[in-house]
Amino acid sequence: MEITVVRHGQSESNRSGLWQGQGDSPLSEEGRLQAGALKYRLEGRTYDVVAASDLSRAVDTAELLGYEPEIDPTWRELDIGTWEGRSREDVEVDDGELLAAVRDGQDVKMGGGESLYEFDRRVIGVFERLMERLGPDDRALVVAHGGVIASLTRHVLGRPPGFRPGLGPLENTSLTHFRVYDSGPMLISYNDATHLGPINRWTQERHDEGDTLLTLIRHGQTDANIDDRWQGVTDGMLTLDGRAQAAALADWYPGLDSLYSSPLRRAQDTASALADVLGVEVENHDGVTEMDLGEWEDQTTQTIKDEWAHLWEQIYDRGEDLPRGSSGESLTSTAARMEAALQELAHRHAGAKVGVVSHGGTIRAYVLDLLGIGHEGRDRLAFVDNTAVTHVLIGEGSATIADYNVAPHLE
Repeated sequence: MEITVVRHGQSESNRSGLWQGQGDSPLSEEGRLQAGALKYRLEGRTYDVVAASDLSRAVDTAELLGYEPEIDPTWRELDIGTWEGRSREDVEVDDGELLAAVRDGQDVKMGGGESLYEFDRRVIGVFERLMERLGPDDRALVVAHGGVIASLTRHVLGRPPGFRPGLGPLENTSLTHFRVYDSGPMLISYNDATHLGPINRWTQERHDEGDTLLTLIRHGQTDANIDDRWQGVTDGMLTLDGRAQAAALADWYPGLDSLYSSPLRRAQDTASALADVLGVEVENHDGVTEMDLGEWEDQTTQTIKDEWAHLWEQIYDRGEDLPRGSSGESLTSTAARMEAALQELAHRHAGAKVGVVSHGGTIRAYVLDLLGIGHEGRDRLAFVDNTAVTHVLIGEGSATIADYNVAPHLE
């Protein structure tokens, strides 16, 4: 089953920069235009259940998308009590001690309303009730709020209430997509607002203020991807579909100041398609190559399970982060290598837009590490799709995932 959660369009409170909880601020004119752009993107998609918070900005967004949603107040935003309708600066001045306690992760009520612990319990409860209603092949769409989506993302990633390090704020009308397996829900994509532009507003603002913007791109499709072979550092060419994916990416994505690629052919060919359109040169970087899978290189999943049953059990059943294929890399070592490479590139091109064409395993390992869940949380986060984009902002002593696994050019 699949559950997609949409943040409502921009409200008047959003436009004014005021804190907004359960106050019923209506959509702004821009919010209506955002909903219109999302409606065009979702055209032709059907859902078995469409639900919405009862607050007008969520209901109106759902209706502008062309749906008649089930109205459920349990999907409401966090109750922020006396902080409602106030600026962040005012709250800092008048209630700074309580705000500091919230930021510190303490179980305190925000403005006398709800605590994040109470809020998470409410949101997780309605999410679980929705899952119980859906069949294995069903799809649901929920129009709700930024706090609700942040809460669900925390829950699915196994993070505590109030945890947000590593993830950027949610854009109005962004899509965050979950898929539910027998083992539990998994985050597929985060904060996809590409119907409003390739780079969301907050990300662009941070970049304009001096942060380095890294565009992490997985290579296009290969035969090994089709055949379920673990490709690792084994070289291989793009399929015809993979070349078409790379061309579509190049047509969609805006300019880059510089572009780097894994030395493997599938990444180089994807990067070349981008470079030809964007007018930049490609430089190879060994640090962003795929995870070395040792003896598992170019083997199918079933073969690995059969011939390396004990090692498979240690890694995937017992949760031991061992070198893949006995002689390859662990997820932790792969993430460390990728982080070192990206920090180097961010330092080399401070304040620029840097494209990096890499691989599904390497990008996912880096993001898992950045989120603080590592190997233990591997089943909570999907691999990125072929030619999908993940934006990461590198600032002074921080790295933030602005969005994850977005690929509108493939739709």
